[in-house]
Amino acid sequence: MSMRTLSHSVLTLTLLLALMALLGGCGLESLQAPPPAPLGADRRDAVRQAAATLVEGIRLYESGNFSAAIATLDTPALQAAPAGIGTEALKYSAFSYCVSERYAACRQAFDRLLAIEPDFALRASERAHPMWGPVFDQAKAASEQQRAHASLDSERERWRGIDLWRAR
Repeated sequence: MSMRTLSHSVLTLTLLLALMALLGGCGLESLQAPPPAPLGADRRDAVRQAAATLVEGIRLYESGNFSAAIATLDTPALQAAPAGIGTEALKYSAFSYCVSERYAACRQAFDRLLAIEPDFALRASERAHPMWGPVFDQAKAASEQQRAHASLDSERERWRGIDLWRAR
């Protein structure tokens, strides 16, 4: 096969693929994220139960019963709830651990919270608290440093695959 015939075949194939993409959408719908499924009755009940448990845990925290608040809030089932419920549960768990002077557990709760929602921030009044404010600041700084390292690792891997000496 001559170079001209090969070039013509490649051009024809390219045009054919472009035409298929224009006419058929080339299956782009399958590349897009599917719309969120509506909550089924079981899922709605689970969310309601998680929200009720969160409210109960916060009530226990606010009444000063920190051990019971931790037992209620620091459970895998509650933290597997939708993000807003899970992060609030972890936040109040961390608060409860800190006021109980269990700082390592407080830090771990904040670490788990930031792993779920890296951009989470305490309100100004919460951040100024002398017990958990510094612990949250440490966890946040560690989380941001870890994200920066992950970004650098990703960039390093991207550059690793590029041959800078080969002409393009």
